Amino acid sequence: MSSIDLRNYRVDAVLRDAGSICIRAIRPDDKERLREHFAGLSPQSVYFRFMEIRRALSAHELQQLTELDFKDHVGLVATITDNGVEHIVGVGRYIRGSNPHRAEIAFAILDEHQGRGIGTLLLEHLNRIAYANGITEFEANVLGDNARMLEVFAHSGLKVRRSFESGVVHLYFATGESDQHSG
Repeated sequence: MSSIDLRNYRVDAVLRDAGSICIRAIRPDDKERLREHFAGLSPQSVYFRFMEIRRALSAHELQQLTELDFKDHVGLVATITDNGVEHIVGVGRYIRGSNPHRAEIAFAILDEHQGRGIGTLLLEHLNRIAYANGITEFEANVLGDNARMLEVFAHSGLKVRRSFESGVVHLYFATGESDQHSG
């Protein structure tokens, strides 16, 4: 996978409810689509993703979230097209930290599209990309009351280690092949 240009990554997929979706690399021209995605998240979903109350993403944050190197910072979006207009319904990304073999992973799915398997698909694609990029472990920090995200990790087929501190579940799991396959 590392021999392909991840900036052009694009896969069409079928969701649990038989709906179709496109999983693709986030691009610099996604700033407005990402702003709309953020605006479409409920306050609870924003809090679950950022662990703080936020009303909007700044121009600087939009730049950081859409202009990626696709080695240490990889971002994928799940999109649907409605009347010829593409909309982001989910975002997944990882950022490699100081340990070159570990990256933090995070997701945000529009509330009305949660439960359709979008987070699971984004995780599967990010998992394969990370493994090909030499990342052997993901970490995620999930608020303890974010049951949907904890469920995505629990049903991923990946062997997840957990610890709990101050209301946050710290998850660690190896990248690479999982015990389950999407279907």
